Amino acid sequence: MPVLQTMAYYKKHLPHWQPAGARYFITFRLGGSLPHKVIQELQLLREQFNNEGKTDTISEQQKLQRKVFQKYENLLDKADSGPLWLRKKGAASIVENSLHFYNDKKYDLYAYCIMPNHVHIVFKHLDLGTKNDKYPITTLLQSIKSYSALECNKILKRTGSFWQSESFDRVIRGQDELENTIRYTLENPVKAGLVQQWEDWSYNYCKPEFIDAFKTK
Repeated sequence: MPVLQTMAYYKKHLPHWQPAGARYFITFRLGGSLPHKVIQELQLLREQFNNEGKTDTISEQQKLQRKVFQKYENLLDKADSGPLWLRKKGAASIVENSLHFYNDKKYDLYAYCIMPNHVHIVFKHLDLGTKNDKYPITTLLQSIKSYSALECNKILKRTGSFWQSESFDRVIRGQDELENTIRYTLENPVKAGLVQQWEDWSYNYCKPEFIDAFKTK
């Protein structure tokens, strides 16, 4: 795909591809939301991804990345350990407002879901004055997380880290993948057993022009 020719590569604990103007699926979580043992297990899968990614095709890399993500997501949905601060209406509202703040400024917001211990966002990055920024999505997430952490800590009357520093992101390629990703995001609270229909979850959002396609039948 032509997009791969301008793809930025950033590597901390997870690989991040950040082509300007692409569509993204991002997941970030509260600090301490996964126990240390689980993090070690995920790190082994990450190392496998990094090693195999040196020679494998993009398609094979994506399959392995999704395998890591599915394990990560299932553990977060169980919420067996760690904080659940986003269950509190005030904290969830702060995150919600932070996501909407950048709509039409940094991205075209397609969908999001704010879960008790993590957040999913689907958007199209707006390549407006970011050509000199190799990692525009990292910069954007830092802004969202810094502001929301500060404000959430105020209402929770606590100090210290709020979000886990690392996020899990994926570039979306193709309309089918986009639709599946939006559906996955909206259905997350249903999958986790929190509600019967995604429309019943207070902190779900779908862009109005897409919403008819994802209404529960």
